[in-house]
Amino acid sequence: MHRPSTRSSHRRRRPAAASVLALTTWSLALPLIGCYAYVPVAKSATPALGESSILLTNAGSAAVQQKLGENVRTIDGPITRVTADSIELTVTDMFTQTRERFPQNGVPITVARANIEQVQTKTFSKKRTWSLVGIVAAVLAMALGASAIASASSSGDGGGGIQP
Repeated sequence: MHRPSTRSSHRRRRPAAASVLALTTWSLALPLIGCYAYVPVAKSATPALGESSILLTNAGSAAVQQKLGENVRTIDGPITRVTADSIELTVTDMFTQTRERFPQNGVPITVARANIEQVQTKTFSKKRTWSLVGIVAAVLAMALGASAIASASSSGDGGGGIQP
């Protein structure tokens, strides 16, 4: 009987191993990305320093126009200073009225509190974390199952067909 060469069975396993490696890498990276949410801060509260998103009023949009351009609705970045009258942040992203995103290179800007409609701070989200862990576990289980099936089918003796 004809047996497949060792090389051909190794070639069949490489894509499965590469897929498992890629899925494992994503499964480790996704929780770091997806475990956070922006949570609104009460208007009277002082927002914490750190990653935040600020929704501007129409007057606020007009006030930042010279530095950031027209139609700016939301600015994202780390808050660096908070006073009773203003919030200073380093803008890393900004969004227009139509939700178009424009990345920024850390433009420092101070916004008067009167020009801010809402402040949201980036916080750890248990709900998102557990949802993501469940999805990653399910995808890994399917990938490992498919890899095991592929490995089992490639380890046979090449079939029982009639050979001349």
